[in-house]
Amino acid sequence: MRVHVLIGSILVAASLAAEAGEPIVVLKYGQRGASQEYADDTSNHPFRMDPNYQQSHKVMPDETLGHILQAYYGGSGLNMKFVEMAIVQFNKHAFVRGNPNFLYADKTLHLPSVNQIQGLALGKKEKFQQGESYGGQQNEIFFFGG
Repeated sequence: MRVHVLIGSILVAASLAAEAGEPIVVLKYGQRGASQEYADDTSNHPFRMDPNYQQSHKVMPDETLGHILQAYYGGSGLNMKFVEMAIVQFNKHAFVRGNPNFLYADKTLHLPSVNQIQGLALGKKEKFQQGESYGGQQNEIFFFGG
């Protein structure tokens, strides 16, 4: 019984508000791109303009991968997790056991292009792999002795 009374009183209140002629606010939005106010800020980023654009960066003391990502890839619209994983893969020599939270200072990082990141995600072998600077034998174990 209480539920019916409550629903009835809500319906009566709603109809009285509609009859009272209360003003209704209608928001109208302009088309995206109709003014410079809605311009895409990522369109003029160097990594977006040229998919083969790549950089190098020497790691300074007390610098983190987050600082480097923000400095080079910030505002590009790229997914920072993919970029982070790609940087770690291309620069295994600069990270302790491949951990992006432990970065050696005074190492030079290769900051991959969009095409290199895409190739890495798709499993394609890339011409540039800085981690293979040891004659391609980096991940092999050799046993000498008797």
